Amino acid sequence: MLNKGLYGMLRDEGCAVDISDSPAQAVQQIMKNTYKAVIIDSHAFGMPAEDAARVIKTVMPDIRVILVGFPDYGADAMSIRVPADLEAVRSVVHDLHQIGAISYI
Repeated sequence: MLNKGLYGMLRDEGCAVDISDSPAQAVQQIMKNTYKAVIIDSHAFGMPAEDAARVIKTVMPDIRVILVGFPDYGADAMSIRVPADLEAVRSVVHDLHQIGAISYI
């Protein structure tokens, strides 16, 4: 439900959205495409979300990483706790609206 809700909400905000099946696939997409931000679900399968965030920030230090379902992660990533309120996510996205492209994992 979070995935479907975020996708529609981000599209409505005017963002270009790509969806990955796993954090590892998202890392591969980031190597091939340009993104301003990536949203990682803490309950993703495969590579742990915090490892994906660390790899993404190492490869692309300027990309914004938003972790959904994490307590405060640190200075390199924004965190949204669960249960994720779509309005809270909308607020974060609205603040980042000028970025142009967001990848949701």
